Amino acid sequence: MPATCSTLAPNRRDLFLFLALAILCYADKIVLGPLAFVDIYDSLEVHFVHFRNMWKLWTEFGPFSWYPFHAGGAPSFAGQHPPWHPAVLLAGMLPLWLLSLLWNIGQMCLAGYGMSRFLPLLFGISRRSALLAGVLFSITWVSGNVHFVMSYAFPAVFVWCVELCTADSSKGQRVLAAICIALASVFSFPVLTLPHFPVFHLALVLLLGRHLPDFRRQVAGVFLVWTGFVLLFSPTVVSLFEYIPYAQRQWDFAYPGHWPALLSFFKWLKGRLADQQLIALLIMGLPFLSWRPFRVSALLGLGILLVSGVFSSDLKGLFAGSFLLKMDLFMFATCLGLVSAMLAGLALEALTRSDKGVRWPLALAALAVLPCFGAAHKVLAYAFFLGAGLAGVCIMRRKQPRYPSRAAIALMVCLAAAAMLTRQQFMTSGMFAPYAQGMKGHDSLAALAETYWRQPFRTACVDVHPVVAQNLGFDTVGGKGPLFNKHYKDLVGEALRPQLNNAEQFSGFNTLWRQLYLTRLHTDHDQRSWVLDKAPLRDVADFNWNLLYALNVSHVLSDREIGGMSAVAGRPTLSPGFGEQSSFVARLGLSSTYSLPLYLYGLKDPLPRVRLTDPLFVPQGESVPERMGRADLDELRRVAYLTQAEARFFPPPPPLRRFVPEFESPVGTVRLAHWSPDRIRVNGIAERPCVLLLANNFDPGWKAVLSNGTVLPTFRANHAFLGVRISEPGPFSLAFVYSAPHIWWLCLASAFGLGLLFVPLAWPVSERPFSAPAILDQEAPAFAVSRKTALLCGIGAAAVWALAFGLFVMGRHKGPQSGSLGYALWSIPSMGVLVACWTRALLRRI
Repeated sequence: MPATCSTLAPNRRDLFLFLALAILCYADKIVLGPLAFVDIYDSLEVHFVHFRNMWKLWTEFGPFSWYPFHAGGAPSFAGQHPPWHPAVLLAGMLPLWLLSLLWNIGQMCLAGYGMSRFLPLLFGISRRSALLAGVLFSITWVSGNVHFVMSYAFPAVFVWCVELCTADSSKGQRVLAAICIALASVFSFPVLTLPHFPVFHLALVLLLGRHLPDFRRQVAGVFLVWTGFVLLFSPTVVSLFEYIPYAQRQWDFAYPGHWPALLSFFKWLKGRLADQQLIALLIMGLPFLSWRPFRVSALLGLGILLVSGVFSSDLKGLFAGSFLLKMDLFMFATCLGLVSAMLAGLALEALTRSDKGVRWPLALAALAVLPCFGAAHKVLAYAFFLGAGLAGVCIMRRKQPRYPSRAAIALMVCLAAAAMLTRQQFMTSGMFAPYAQGMKGHDSLAALAETYWRQPFRTACVDVHPVVAQNLGFDTVGGKGPLFNKHYKDLVGEALRPQLNNAEQFSGFNTLWRQLYLTRLHTDHDQRSWVLDKAPLRDVADFNWNLLYALNVSHVLSDREIGGMSAVAGRPTLSPGFGEQSSFVARLGLSSTYSLPLYLYGLKDPLPRVRLTDPLFVPQGESVPERMGRADLDELRRVAYLTQAEARFFPPPPPLRRFVPEFESPVGTVRLAHWSPDRIRVNGIAERPCVLLLANNFDPGWKAVLSNGTVLPTFRANHAFLGVRISEPGPFSLAFVYSAPHIWWLCLASAFGLGLLFVPLAWPVSERPFSAPAILDQEAPAFAVSRKTALLCGIGAAAVWALAFGLFVMGRHKGPQSGSLGYALWSIPSMGVLVACWTRALLRRI
């Protein structure tokens, strides 16, 4: 194939083209603002509220080492993002719906623009094929989870790394590249990036990037950039390693045997292939396996499938006891979407340059294979992605187009349909609900949550998603997240034992590490909207209330009244929610859509966060949570349950008396004098030697410091919480202090790592303009499809989609997200029309 040159210089028109596509795809959210339906799953329910709570802690207390608002608390750096993540600052400045919207738009824009520059640079394919592949890749990220940053930002990061390390790049270009790499890095989540993306980056450079300018500098740049990335997040990485002994994760996997393990692998493989939205274009590229870039990319994809499949299936039992199981190597699968887009771009280029043109029998075969990969809406989406790609190939091959071109019309219809079906796929498989319904209103509850700063307490959410309460400022018993303290979860499991009717249900609760909900259905493992759909009526007998008291629960939040609650709580307070409070929504007749009635119960005589107790040593072999589950409330109020391992903190003589509740006098009194995330000061009077119990998760970083500066050792009490021995009767004053100075010192390494990203700016430069090998573009035909034609294409595609959606989805889809289908029926066709009209601009570019 004839070759010419393509430079590294970015094309700003392409950037604005992708930005326009992203804005149009989120037009409904731009127009409606907080009234729009949003995707709750993962990004919003796991991260965004915690971003804002971290901002509140920063502004109120400054740097903090302990994050209290996550299921008993955890070290502030032990998570998917550090407390200095840029989104923490943005969450303090912007409403969460706007932060989510801007991030989604940036995600879609960066995915497409990065891919359109990445493909010509790495493979030398024509700009038009790369642009079309970038558009298809961008559409796959409609409504995607934003926290998988490198899964959509990596192509742009790759290009910026090449620009940064190329001696021929201008100084301004290199400075901009370094800044962009730094921004992409600090917005990333290290747990979702390491170690797979550094390995992927190095593999691309070594296997496919030999032609890149200053090859040795490129290899050195990969090591330099990712070393800087690791150092940037070294506080998080080290904190996570230290947290492993406390994390609620199961790593003891039994190997079921060769055939069951292989069956598990192939079942996973089928599901993963079904998630590759450009898979039909990959099939079209099979005749071009002799082309080295396609062959090597395909082999790279197979290697990623093998590694991630082994550690996602029962084959991981082969590595039982190995640290490899704790490295989450199954996350290599997050690179598969990038490999699919690479192969799709290469297939488009090969079809465009092939003497035989489009192989229509193979296209029909690809369509015939697609039903093997999932439900009808998935199959149709993949078919339209194929149609859009083939229509683009026909346009790029044609020298004398007809007016209006049938291929151009096909491209408009297929892109609109692919975008609509992709959005439908997210809306019917994810959790879409009105943002304002769950995240606005309830001012009276927010006012109660403000009292937490004076006297901390926990709130139990019954069938209400904990993120609703967390958004109001409550410290909830559970939630959803990547890490939970295993000892704390043991206590919560004991509190929920009345709902877990058999060993299988209890095992399911223990092994599902991503969530900690107080209620569930048999089929509810990972997803729920603002409230649990189709939940049965709840009764006071569904919980072990004594254990909830011991967890420092003082309030219960529910979307309905709970039967028999008068035994443990007063009458509930009803907060009607945003739909009833907003006169604007009421005038539109949408109060019921945006209302989320919440019932708040205040428990009678709750246990405080700190209290004085007598020690009770549980016999060897007896479970502390089960022992606490059998205890009455008076015993839980007066006792700290300890294992034999804590006996070393108590003097052997005289022998400690076994606690007998009905005969013991009061232990003493204690009150919380001052609260902050990592420094809690208490004053009290002990009547005898006892244990001061703090209902925060135990961590070795906690220390008890007396007013005279003496440091008392702390230990685990009540299975999960923090205890300290008060050795003498009388008044005392001490502060529970959590400190991790080595983590904050590692922030200097973070600054050094950030600086490493700018080191290539000091490398020598030359005046030669770099040109990457590229395929010679044919002269682009001047398509001039009218606005009317584009509008009619969009309306036609939207009408057919709406008819099919109304007939085959609405009324039949009974899942928890069925309430969003009415919103989908008008918002998705609107997006389809806008995408079809936008395609006119794309046609002028290809």
